Amino acid sequence: MRLFIAFTLGLFVLWASVTAVHHSGAAEVDSAQVALTPLASPTPTSGVQSIPLSTFLPSIPSATPTLTPSPVPTDTLTPTPTITPTPTLTPTPTPPLWTPTPAVPGNAGFYANPTADFTTPEGWSCGDFPCADDIAGFEARIRVPVGYRLDHFGQLPGQPQQITFGLDGRLYATLITDPVARTGAVYALDAGGNAERISAELVSPIGLAFQPGTDVLYVSARVTLESGGGLWRVTSDGATVPVIDDLPCCFDVIDNQPAGIAFGTDGYLYLGVSSLTDRAEPPNPRIAQYAELHPQEATILRIQPHTGEISVYARGVRHPYGLTFDSLGRLFVTDSGLLAGPGDRLLRVVEGAHYGWPYWRGRGCSACPIPSGGDFDFRPDLLRLPDYTLPRGLTAYTGTQFPSNLFNNLFVALWHNTPDSQRVVRIDPAAIPSDPSALAEYQPEPFITGLIRPVDVAVAPDGSLVVADFIYGHVWRVRFDADAAIDEEAPAPAAASPLFVTSTPRP
Repeated sequence: MRLFIAFTLGLFVLWASVTAVHHSGAAEVDSAQVALTPLASPTPTSGVQSIPLSTFLPSIPSATPTLTPSPVPTDTLTPTPTITPTPTLTPTPTPPLWTPTPAVPGNAGFYANPTADFTTPEGWSCGDFPCADDIAGFEARIRVPVGYRLDHFGQLPGQPQQITFGLDGRLYATLITDPVARTGAVYALDAGGNAERISAELVSPIGLAFQPGTDVLYVSARVTLESGGGLWRVTSDGATVPVIDDLPCCFDVIDNQPAGIAFGTDGYLYLGVSSLTDRAEPPNPRIAQYAELHPQEATILRIQPHTGEISVYARGVRHPYGLTFDSLGRLFVTDSGLLAGPGDRLLRVVEGAHYGWPYWRGRGCSACPIPSGGDFDFRPDLLRLPDYTLPRGLTAYTGTQFPSNLFNNLFVALWHNTPDSQRVVRIDPAAIPSDPSALAEYQPEPFITGLIRPVDVAVAPDGSLVVADFIYGHVWRVRFDADAAIDEEAPAPAAASPLFVTSTPRP
């Protein structure tokens, strides 16, 4: 029995010890797990080091230039832009030149035109002539041939230099408005006598001409009062745009500069440029006996109006004030002589010719040397005019109002106050004698007399002839009156006496 109790007690002790050992090991494992939790993953370790999966896999891609290319342009991805043509690579075409429509004679028939007579120099309200506002007095004083009638066209607010008509029917004129500074502008005069300034101020403006068939106006003037000549284009808002600004100028403050201009049948602009001296006198006689000529002085220039390209058309014209083309495309030019008098003349100008200045013989410069080796094609005058008449503007009659036998006749303004001046004369180029003795007796026909200082003439759109007088700015119009025309068989009138000399001071 005791043996059974002892055996049972042993078994109990053995069970208790085993149970104690089991719980003791479990407690040790739990404490180890608590100590390792912050340094490892929740997965229990078993003696092998745990390596995170991220060690073997790439990190989550970010938007970097390497893995995701940024939109940087490349020759492959971005096409090269198309090059836009520039004026250097593809020049803008030059506009074509406008050419005038050829004029044809009118249907008035043949008329034997008598000369205008003259008035007396006494009895006028201002001495030798009427006062500025005495229009009736001027109309009584100014004479035209039988068969024509005179009326007052209007008065310009300055001293006119040259005149022309625009497409709008108005008369355009270059005016000197400040005689001391010699500045002025272009003005337009309508049929109602209203004058409007249409350009900015210019220094000594003279020549003006519209490009054929357009309202584009060109004007010649000076850059400054004492130096530099040029050509300007007048825009629609009145601004003056220089086309050329380095032409030869100026002999004195009144004359000898870029002067008359006209458009030819070829669409080019022709410009007269005066001499820089009277007879090639040197600026310093101690150094040279004669002045060295500028290549463009005393010339007729041919100018491309759109580009300003210049060529010398003719040479040897001292003071080419007036230029005109007739319906056949022939160019006629007036030229003033030397200060001593000789040289007033009318020229028929052809390309490449030389008209003598300064190598005149018997005209005050008989010693001027002709350059050695020079190829000069000297041409004679079409008509030598009396000394000191100072021919200014001229026009070829291409209208249809006057009798047809006057078509292409030249009307020339003789400006000065000498016995052969103060008038507009008519010259038929075909009637000028070629025989020297007959030529010596030839006299231009007085067409308008009794003027003070006629400076330019122009053909109006209606075919009448218009003349501008320098002193008071009056503009006069002459119309043909067929009802008053005399029969061509009527006896010729008595020879006209020379026009009187006035005491008008030269401005």
